Amino acid sequence: MKKRRLVIRTAILLVLTAALGYTFYTHFSEERGLVDAGDEAPDFALEDMEGNTVHLDEMKGSGVYLTFWATYCAYCRDKMEYLKDYHEDYRDKGVEIVAVNVDEPSVSVQRYIDRHSVPYANVIDRGMRVSNAYGVRSLPAVFLIDESGAVVERQIGGKTEAQVLEALDKLVPGSG
Repeated sequence: MKKRRLVIRTAILLVLTAALGYTFYTHFSEERGLVDAGDEAPDFALEDMEGNTVHLDEMKGSGVYLTFWATYCAYCRDKMEYLKDYHEDYRDKGVEIVAVNVDEPSVSVQRYIDRHSVPYANVIDRGMRVSNAYGVRSLPAVFLIDESGAVVERQIGGKTEAQVLEALDKLVPGSG
């Protein structure tokens, strides 16, 4: 009886250890992502809500604040509001803001954009090809891309308005 109990406890301990190890592995490997600071930002061509094609490579010469978002993400919605308030000022300084929605229905995205008067480029990543290429696993995810097309920084999670402004400042051409 004692031997059977020992075998069961050992089996449970092994399963828990394997689950814990898997959790740590997936957490840390997902946070690292496929694209990180110092990498060349992968080009993409996605349609915005007006049917125009947005090419990342065509924005070389400008800093790019590339944010991945979804309508159900509260932190994403907060960031969208901050970006909306500063869009024109930073566009005049040479910074483009591109919001990539992660495969939600066009109706939901358009409704959000209309309701909140979002003025900058919004594209939908159908099939999440761009999100996967960038290694986006959690939202919001932001890639700060300099005027030469290199990723300056990768940010995951919610940010304050001050942090968003600090990130935009890093992207002004000639500031770094």
